[in-house]
Amino acid sequence: MIPHNFWKLSALALTLIAPAAMADWRSDGNIKRNKVSANDSSDDSSRDDSQDAPQEEAEESRAHEEAKGFSLGLRAGVGLPFGKTTGEGRGDSGKLSNTFSALIPLQLDVGYFINSHLYVGGSFQYGLGLLAEDCGEGASCSASVMRFGANVDYHFAPLAKVDPWVGLGIGYELLSFSASATLGGQKFESSSSGGGFEFAALQGGIGFQLNKNFTVGPFVTFTVGQYSSFSLSDGEDSVSEDIEKKSIHSWLMGGVRAQYRF
Repeated sequence: MIPHNFWKLSALALTLIAPAAMADWRSDGNIKRNKVSANDSSDDSSRDDSQDAPQEEAEESRAHEEAKGFSLGLRAGVGLPFGKTTGEGRGDSGKLSNTFSALIPLQLDVGYFINSHLYVGGSFQYGLGLLAEDCGEGASCSASVMRFGANVDYHFAPLAKVDPWVGLGIGYELLSFSASATLGGQKFESSSSGGGFEFAALQGGIGFQLNKNFTVGPFVTFTVGQYSSFSLSDGEDSVSEDIEKKSIHSWLMGGVRAQYRF
């Protein structure tokens, strides 16, 4: 694009110069070299000024075009629980913080930049739960949260060294809890899980550009969701039911996100 514009502008400059040169030839019988030289200098200066803007626009347009494409991201951090898993019970009954003191999430993002500013993609997160209470002597417990969904991000300065961004997502969340113990030489196991839609995942952060393809920076995510069903299993029998009295819960997560644009 730049060579094409250069030749067009050069041809235009020559077209403007030619009549002046011919006029000098007719009036004096030869070309007034000093005047033509001055005109050439003036035209060259004008041509250079006129070329700057198209070249800058072309370079910026090409940079934005190159910013389109697939991307892969990875996030790690910590999350804090808010709200209740169910609306049943009174007081602190059913609070998510009764089970989790914190969450250690690891998230994979796969998506596509429609243009340099707008990103659409999917994500999968596995979070290791830190239990609010000890499981008990002779027993072992574990808890986890899985989230997956889709999100849209907007990058305010995709070509700059510092790129602030905001995003919005929706998805599904699955909470799992399991416990096992050995009593009288016999092993007992039980597990429970709850699942429901994540209505919104508000997120934002800053990307620091290490090179044209790779950015790293802090992020924060706040989710709003609701568990709609649960299941219980003791290793032999299992039961699944809908939650009649639903309640809203949230996760506030923050950490570091790395993103690579292909």
